[in-house]
Amino acid sequence: MNTPRPNAPLAIPTGDGRDAVRRRPGGRSARVQVAVFEATIQLLAERGYEGLSIASIAERAGVHETSLYRRWKTKELLILEAIDRRVAQEIPVPDTGTLRSDLVAVLQSLRLFLQSREGQALFQTAVATLHLPELCALRQEHWRQRCAHLQILFDRAIARGELSPQVDCQFLLEMLSGIMYMRFFVVNEPVDEMLPERVVDLILSGAKPG
Repeated sequence: MNTPRPNAPLAIPTGDGRDAVRRRPGGRSARVQVAVFEATIQLLAERGYEGLSIASIAERAGVHETSLYRRWKTKELLILEAIDRRVAQEIPVPDTGTLRSDLVAVLQSLRLFLQSREGQALFQTAVATLHLPELCALRQEHWRQRCAHLQILFDRAIARGELSPQVDCQFLLEMLSGIMYMRFFVVNEPVDEMLPERVVDLILSGAKPG
């Protein structure tokens, strides 16, 4: 008797009698989730928040509408999770070796993201849902999670002696990113590739040890 090899790919008999080797790169639920999130972001960019519905997302993603309601209940919950996923993809946590270059990299990623059609649509969605109290706690939780995700930048900087341990890191992030949002969505002034360096240098000058 032949003993199957450990971790060998599953052989599925084909209709003509041959064995076809099929590897499963991921579960169906993971693939469906990716399709749903992508459809959500695309439709936000195309139609805006008001023109978006669970039905349109389901149609674009090629899944049944009831499947989305079972998982997310409302379009707002789905949108927020899709935004969380996209932000994590577009603004990753860098490790360049210094706090300054790490923060510049973060702001450069944010700059490019906010310039994109998708980034602008996501920001407009956040503004459009400010009046919904049931989403306030979710937005706050999203920001807390994002700050916790980026905390490693500051922990490394403190360990290297680049940053005072007494610095309020969340407040520092708010100052850094707030300038970018002000330029893009309030005063509508140019945001060139040098702005992240100028912002980081100015703010870090007041956060150095001693």
